[in-house]
Amino acid sequence: MTAPQALDVFGVPLGGVRLIEASAGTGKTWAICGLYLRLLLERHCTVQQILVVTFTNAATAELRERLRQRLVDTLAGLEAPATTGADPFVPRLLASLQAQGAEPADLAARLRAALLSFDEAAIFTIHGFCQRALADTPLAAQMPLVQDLLADDSALLAEAVHDFWRRHVAGPEADPVLTAHLLELGDSPARWLQLLQRQLARPLARLLWPDGIDGPDDRAARDARLADALAAARAAWPAQREAVLALLLDSLPRLHAAYYKPALVQAAVADWDAVLTDASPPAVLPANLALLATDTLDLRTKKGQTPPEHPFFGLAQALLDAATASTQALQLARLRLLRRLLHDGAEQQRAAKRAQRVVAFDDMLANLHQRLHDYGAPGLAAALRQRFPAALIDEFQDTDPLQWAVFRRIYADPPQGEAGPPLFLVGDPKQAIYSFRHADLHTYLQARSEALATYTLGENQRAVGPLISALNTLFTRHGNAFLQPGLRYHPVTEGAKPKPPLVDATEPRAALQVWTLPRSRSGPLPKLQARQRAAATCAAEIARLLTEARAGRITLAGRPLAAGHIAVLVRSHSQGSAMRQALATLGVGSVELSQASVFHGPDAEELERVLAAMLQPGRDGLLKAALATRWHGLEAHAIDALAGDEAAWLDLVQRYARHGSQWRQRGVGVVLQQWRQSEQVAQRLLAAPDGARRLTNLLHLGELLHQASATLPSPEALLRWLQAQRDSARGDEATQLRLESDQHLVQIVTIHKSKGLEYPIVFCPFLWDGRLAPGGDGLDGVPGHDDDGQAVLDFRAGLDAGFDPAAAKAQAKAEAAAETLRLVYVALTRAVHRCYLLAGSYSMQSFGHVSTTESARSLLNWLLLGDGLQAADWFNPKRKVATPSELDAAWTRLAAPSVVDVSPLPALPALALPPASDGDAPLQALRPPAPLPRGWWIGSFSQLAASADAEAATPPEPDSPLQPRAGADHDSTVAPAEPDAPATALPAQDVLRFPRGTEAGVCVHTAFELADFSDPRTWPAAATQALQRHPPQPAGAEPAALAAMLQGMLADVLTTPLPVGTARPLQLQAIGNRQRLVELEFHLPAPRLSAAALARTLAAHGWPAPRLGFGQLHGYLKGFIDLVLQHDGRWFVLDWKSNHLGDRPADYADAALQAAMADHHYPLQALLYSLALQRWLQHRLPGYRHDQHFGGALYLFVRGLRPGWRQADGMPTGVQLLRPSAALLADLSALLDGETA
Repeated sequence: MTAPQALDVFGVPLGGVRLIEASAGTGKTWAICGLYLRLLLERHCTVQQILVVTFTNAATAELRERLRQRLVDTLAGLEAPATTGADPFVPRLLASLQAQGAEPADLAARLRAALLSFDEAAIFTIHGFCQRALADTPLAAQMPLVQDLLADDSALLAEAVHDFWRRHVAGPEADPVLTAHLLELGDSPARWLQLLQRQLARPLARLLWPDGIDGPDDRAARDARLADALAAARAAWPAQREAVLALLLDSLPRLHAAYYKPALVQAAVADWDAVLTDASPPAVLPANLALLATDTLDLRTKKGQTPPEHPFFGLAQALLDAATASTQALQLARLRLLRRLLHDGAEQQRAAKRAQRVVAFDDMLANLHQRLHDYGAPGLAAALRQRFPAALIDEFQDTDPLQWAVFRRIYADPPQGEAGPPLFLVGDPKQAIYSFRHADLHTYLQARSEALATYTLGENQRAVGPLISALNTLFTRHGNAFLQPGLRYHPVTEGAKPKPPLVDATEPRAALQVWTLPRSRSGPLPKLQARQRAAATCAAEIARLLTEARAGRITLAGRPLAAGHIAVLVRSHSQGSAMRQALATLGVGSVELSQASVFHGPDAEELERVLAAMLQPGRDGLLKAALATRWHGLEAHAIDALAGDEAAWLDLVQRYARHGSQWRQRGVGVVLQQWRQSEQVAQRLLAAPDGARRLTNLLHLGELLHQASATLPSPEALLRWLQAQRDSARGDEATQLRLESDQHLVQIVTIHKSKGLEYPIVFCPFLWDGRLAPGGDGLDGVPGHDDDGQAVLDFRAGLDAGFDPAAAKAQAKAEAAAETLRLVYVALTRAVHRCYLLAGSYSMQSFGHVSTTESARSLLNWLLLGDGLQAADWFNPKRKVATPSELDAAWTRLAAPSVVDVSPLPALPALALPPASDGDAPLQALRPPAPLPRGWWIGSFSQLAASADAEAATPPEPDSPLQPRAGADHDSTVAPAEPDAPATALPAQDVLRFPRGTEAGVCVHTAFELADFSDPRTWPAAATQALQRHPPQPAGAEPAALAAMLQGMLADVLTTPLPVGTARPLQLQAIGNRQRLVELEFHLPAPRLSAAALARTLAAHGWPAPRLGFGQLHGYLKGFIDLVLQHDGRWFVLDWKSNHLGDRPADYADAALQAAMADHHYPLQALLYSLALQRWLQHRLPGYRHDQHFGGALYLFVRGLRPGWRQADGMPTGVQLLRPSAALLADLSALLDGETA
């Protein structure tokens, strides 16, 4: 590649492949117009022959209009030179043409002909060009003459994946062992659909498979080896167990204490007991079995010491090696199936499209590429070159390998140098921010290396001079500003294009206002507080600007600055919401612009709930889920009250049934309109601050559903389509969030959406955030690039020495960091007159202490401090980062008079709110609704417990009903007495440090719900997802630390053997998904249950009986059992308890647990859950007998349950097992049925 040179639009040769590297605001469209007119007037091309390609419909329409206007202006300049005004374009173009001998009359004739036929101009999106190319040359392209356009082909692809799954995974000919393995890994048709979609989106990516994938399937031999190793270990273990245990305990001084402790050794021996005595050991062996294997002992022996030796250690190693080999064989079999899916699924979709004679948008590009390359059809490339002898590709930084392969094949294969057809590639690689749409900057860089020449545009026509100087200073602090080899910032100067003047008479302001985040007395603000201060201060400054403008002291082009002249740029919806709320607090209206899909927000999820309830109104759970949406606006207690009113509930069911009937008869569009009116949805939404946004989304979703229903056979199919759209990562212009208001309001815009736009004043409140989005989506086939920049999908993880997970992670992090820097560039180059940038330090909790490392490694700070470093250096945890003071000093050194002003974040001023608009209605307090009459009621254990807690203070009336209590039945927080002196300091990631409270309890429960007990690989994801769904408040620690706490808790609880009165201890890790039920819901009829009768029944059997405070319950007792499991032929109820009882083992011994159980009335809960389980088993288990099949109710206090914590009698701490007798359960059952007690 030659060094870039400044572009002379009117002198650049019109031949060969040439790349124009623009910068923000440097007149890219201006250059395209100049080249277009030169091709028209110098090369005598027609508008039908000059191919112009860009990437969105909106950009195509704008470019078409700009080109047409240039034709008009140039013709006017020929006919009346005085009319060209100050724009130098027309005079320079005409001077260049006339210098070559062009006659004005000939030029005018060509321009008139071009304008007359301009409706036929070849200006397309990339998909539009491919469609036209295939349609205009059907014989050369070997394509059908007639095809219908399919807007969304995801249903066809989903059908292909489901067919494949049915045949190879769920069908009668499927391998049951492989099927079980797939299910254990979480594979499903939906997950495989995502994988296939990703591969189809990268059709030229090289697929990297492990070496053994083409070898024979030797699972039988490996399984036989595993069986032999298991038999050998079983034969040796009984006689050698005590000797092995004694040897390991005696050898502890020679072994690393972090891995070998008495408790860990004893737990490992217990796991060996469980594995070697189990008739069918778990598919995934417990990890701590390796403590008895030779490889681990050799690795963990201290330097200079000799590892302990015993014959069983070799047997253990042989068993673990055989288990690993067997698992790898199963993984290879799975990858063979995935490889077949990638081929067969795509081929089945193509066959379905051929049969239906339809084509999707992405097919157009793939089909054209295939016809140009795979079928050996050089005639197609020649035909297209003749049809379009010149091409201009706009926004080329957003290209991908497939697109570039198409254009290279047409215009540069084989290379012809300057004699080749003109192909101009125009783009700004610094604005390549669409990797999530599979845009590939490496492809741009490859094309640049192949181009005859590279040109730059050096004049910024958008921003004022001081702001351009500020950005030049910021992005040229060092030569690697964008963390991307081959990508540099070229300083630009101010162009001649006039800008409307911004006049601020209040005080002098630099073009770039840098505000550094403030500090408290203890140091930098916590991240959340910093975010709140940033939003509040920016909102206050916006309010000040508008207040001063209203007084005439700030004007733009001679008129008061308006709210619509101000943009706030954010990266995410949550940042936008924070700004929206801050502005609303000051009475400043705003509107949000985003490229996010309407399907990926909460409104689509809530509408799905409503539609599901319409189709099945008789299912209480679906109907309640619909009522919990914002469309209905009911809270939990109101829904419970409504469900308890039989007449009101029946009316609601009938109303939703009518909606469902109308849907089937008249369509989804009609029923959604009727539903909005009958449920007063618009009135309810518009009363909220974001109501216009929510209502716009609802109307948008209704329109998309109506369009989709035209091609779907039933409402059920439409509901499945909506579910698929929500699950899909894909999106297009039709699904992007729409503008909710056309008022001239402050614009809150995502950086992606702002690309190509400009605003007089821009605020960037959150670019200081140093968090990088986590890479990877958990799917097979890790996307990346090889050393030559070619895209790859790597399927070798865990199976091939050629795959380096650390290197893959580092590459993903470096690419994410580089794109973040490009986002910073896009954000800072949107402003015309003034840009407010917030920078500096914030703090976060990290492993029990306050850290500013994340803020110091923010990519915004890279621009100042990254000189001489690479991404790996910047993120190296061993590298010393800048202190908050050093960081503030670095930003202060950036200051320059009238160009950059650096100052601390201003204190929040006491501003008067801007006056409300005349259209605002006066606020009026709502009247409380009348109480609903009580009839039959659904009670729960939590309500019984609440009545017991309140009984002493307020004795019940004889007929007082069981009152509902808001909220769910979650663990409460117990404040233990502080010990005089803790035995040891708690480790940083001990679950005892995990936050307490209701939300923390829900988070803990969710982690257990999401985890696959038998697959430790799922435990980290379960912990992370639980924290995302239910973050504890206050968090008290970094998310990573909290996740580590939950992961440790899962490992402790699931691997600790639990004595439950069966032949083998219960180890939860050995319980497969088919041996357990999660969140089993039950309803126990209780037509006339009284507290007194219940107390008498419990007392008669010696069961703990709290003093209950309700009079009578008419209805049902309802609950959700955390877990029902089967072990050794017995069935158990299990309840997770996250109560914090203390920090010592003694706090979780039997005496302490029995007191906690009594305080929270858990024995009553255990009794109700046991009765529910028994009734369930009596219906589903033939020959059920209490003494043979009922195991009891297990209460696991998860903070105190761990392998190394034991009571004096050797029993584990944190465990309580209650086993109600058959007689007690029979009497309780009779009592609930209404029999006298």
